[in-house]
Amino acid sequence: MQETVHEVVVPSEREQVYFVFHDTVASDNIPPHWHRSIEIDCMLSWPPSDVFSGGRQYRMQTGRLWMANPEDTHYVHTLANDPPRRAVSILYPLHYVRGLYPDIDRGRFEINDIDALTDEQRSIIWDDLFPLFARAADLMEQASDPLRYIELATIQLEVLHTLIRHFFVPNRLGTLDAELENVERVHAIVDYVEAHYTEDVRLEDLCEVCHLSRGYMARFVKAHLGHTVGGYVGLVRAEHARSDLVSGRGNQSEVAALNGYSGLRTMNRQFEEYFGKTAKELLADMSNNERPYAHKG
Repeated sequence: MQETVHEVVVPSEREQVYFVFHDTVASDNIPPHWHRSIEIDCMLSWPPSDVFSGGRQYRMQTGRLWMANPEDTHYVHTLANDPPRRAVSILYPLHYVRGLYPDIDRGRFEINDIDALTDEQRSIIWDDLFPLFARAADLMEQASDPLRYIELATIQLEVLHTLIRHFFVPNRLGTLDAELENVERVHAIVDYVEAHYTEDVRLEDLCEVCHLSRGYMARFVKAHLGHTVGGYVGLVRAEHARSDLVSGRGNQSEVAALNGYSGLRTMNRQFEEYFGKTAKELLADMSNNERPYAHKG
């Protein structure tokens, strides 16, 4: 079964910034990860989703933009499997932005909490940024346009300029060292769970990795990853199992065993908890929602 995912990346020899066009009818859950780029995502047409970024969880859907600052752990959990979908991500390498705006290390972007924004900021999202992303999506579908790379380069600079001018917040004095220490701990936890999610990861294991007490570690994981330790490990395991299932790495029982579940029934219970569907129902959705045409590009 072929996953209908359309991704376009601007080649590095033309531009240092990555554009990704998402057009998928599969359950598009992005597992927890982090990187040293600034990422902004625009949901042009997207079902309700829980987005976790920078230690907080947000409900996002069509018409919303969200960002991940460099080294922020982030993930997306889509709550429905409703086509059609259209979204654009732009990833700005930190060294690239630093070359244009040296003060980038002195603050962070704040755009995810729509209720905390001013009326002017909300207008800028819908009147200025949203049309730029819509145009970028159109360009990435027009592979024959010889000028599309020039226009995409212009768009990414306009988006970056708007973000820095209107959504960049300087760090508060005295908070930088504490924030860096927290980032390092979150990275250690994410990397450990990613390497051991098929095993029985315990709170004590993470305490040993980060040299923290049980009580502090439990509160830290909940505050910075949005789940209990068991809930977070379960989410990572379920995301990997879903990916294996829809990519055809084995039948349902084989996928369950591959991802550390004691059996298919256990995997289905976790799938229902995180995705609202069993493995069989997820596969049926994939089959029913396949598009009758091939993607360009």
